[in-house]
Amino acid sequence: PSALDPYGGAMTGIVGVNRDPFGTGLGARLIANVWGYCLGDPWFRGELPAGLLHPRRIRDGVHRGVIEGGNQSGIPYARGWELFEERFLGKPLVFCGSLGEMPLQIGGVSTTEKLVRPGDAVVMVGGRVGKDGIHGATFSSEELHAGSPVQAVQIGDPITQKRMTDMLLEARDRLLYRALTDNGAGGLSSSVGEMAALAGGCDIDLARVPLKYQGLNPWEILLSEAQERMTVAVPPESLAAFIELATRRGVEATELGRFTESGFFHVRYGERTVAYLDLEFLHHGDPPYRLEARFLNKRFEEPEIAVKDHGRTLLEMLARPWS
Repeated sequence: PSALDPYGGAMTGIVGVNRDPFGTGLGARLIANVWGYCLGDPWFRGELPAGLLHPRRIRDGVHRGVIEGGNQSGIPYARGWELFEERFLGKPLVFCGSLGEMPLQIGGVSTTEKLVRPGDAVVMVGGRVGKDGIHGATFSSEELHAGSPVQAVQIGDPITQKRMTDMLLEARDRLLYRALTDNGAGGLSSSVGEMAALAGGCDIDLARVPLKYQGLNPWEILLSEAQERMTVAVPPESLAAFIELATRRGVEATELGRFTESGFFHVRYGERTVAYLDLEFLHHGDPPYRLEARFLNKRFEEPEIAVKDHGRTLLEMLARPWS
């Protein structure tokens, strides 16, 4: 997404990667970020294809988004690298990584396991749902073109994420929830769907989901992804304490429904059922497909070395962005 919105796309990358170790097991405390960029020549002087931003603008926006996204979440960046090559002009790549740590056990409970039981509350925690972030996962695998959807760039909110992660780590240490999963690609459809497989089913109401603004269709609410939003399985006896802690810490937490043992992914909007899928089909019903690929072994001609001023040549080589 950084090709469309360098700053917002890169912030999506770093804040989005933060959520992955945080969503591991019962949750890891985030301690450092790393990054790497594959970008076009920042001194490119040719004609850009329609809709593409200049590589220098992309580079500066990307780096600012990565640094501010991490720092505003309270996570320092440790190290990174940059690679400039003309082939990345039309598809810049932004790699982000996060390091996290967590204890092996809390109160005798293993922190590496996710357990969800029928009757546990499905609770959405953190940022509200909007149209931004819809189709973010599919966009990342597509060829960039002039009609690429801008809403694929999820507008990250590192401040909300910081408050949410601090609150959830506190809840983790009090064992107020059994499992958590991030609302990454696919949003609630993937987070609730994955956790429902552990319990045996779910029943949620999308009309309860807090929205950034009105006018979203049920499918948009279900699929919109975010970096600062988690789904948590809370035992009934801990729900009141969990909601009280979230309220006290200024974090929005909403019960959407319950995990069940029905065998179905049941999604309602109020009293109207909008999705009712067998869990076996949901997770394993995709048809097999075959991909064909060609590997082109690029060959480079050996340079003719006829240099007298080696010091000057070395400086010229070091000045190249792709050296």
